[in-house]
Amino acid sequence: MGKPFELFVPEKEKISQLAICIEILKLYNCRANEVLKAKWKNFIPQKMLVLESSKQSCNVIVRDRFILHLIENLPHLDTVFIFPSVNYNKLYHHCKIYYSHLFIKFKKRRNLKVTHGFRYLNVSQFGTEEIIRDILHHRTIKSGKYYKPQTKR
Repeated sequence: MGKPFELFVPEKEKISQLAICIEILKLYNCRANEVLKAKWKNFIPQKMLVLESSKQSCNVIVRDRFILHLIENLPHLDTVFIFPSVNYNKLYHHCKIYYSHLFIKFKKRRNLKVTHGFRYLNVSQFGTEEIIRDILHHRTIKSGKYYKPQTKR
């Protein structure tokens, strides 16, 4: 019998490091470099993965059991980093090819990076900077103004 809450992933459907990184970006509104710098020491199987913050924001805690299971079953290719075979260029180009159609309405934003597209998309329904700050793990309300939906005049 397997571990509690063990999810079965057939061998032919093993997921790549890149796919896990994309899933974390889509669900957790974190920055690309926070995902790419994920460390084994911050991973507790079946419990959580703590992504260390950047730009003085808050740490992001990944608790999605499916993502945690996928990470647990990754080969340990590096003693420190969980996703050593994924670099920013690879992530950027993958997002640009497969997800940029989702970010078209944000294209005119001065601060938009393709890898930030999920962040813009996930807060586009909210108008208050306080909520945006919380969703994006920012420390200050001021930093949410860049993501605030723009009103047409």
